[in-house]
Amino acid sequence: MEQITKALSVALEDRPGTLFKASDAIAKAGINIEGFCAVPAGKEGMLHVVTTDPKGTRKALEGVGFKVKDELDALVIDIQDRPGALAGILRPIADAEVNLAMTFSLIGNRIAFIGRDVAQLRDIVHQAVPTAARS
Repeated sequence: MEQITKALSVALEDRPGTLFKASDAIAKAGINIEGFCAVPAGKEGMLHVVTTDPKGTRKALEGVGFKVKDELDALVIDIQDRPGALAGILRPIADAEVNLAMTFSLIGNRIAFIGRDVAQLRDIVHQAVPTAARS
């Protein structure tokens, strides 16, 4: 299965409870987090998140004082649970010299590929894994 969605990048203050506050705001809005990565970066860290409702997530986070720094397109695909599956998808992306802004795993054996040109990423992934990438 394949899906195009949005990945949000949210500024996080470096203090206890900040990640809880962000995830709680999303939960209270009734939105499921499909995958995330929280990265500390000095006084301000970053939360990168893919949810079932990107617009609602933005609204929920901004409603409790968080700043969404970026919203990038994300190609979400199913991936087999076996050694080398990720490398098999990344090889043709590297061979095409396409730079990924970010990638991280999601629930249910899925991977999010985030970049500036998701259409190009989708074409490359379809060529690399023609049946696994399509719904």
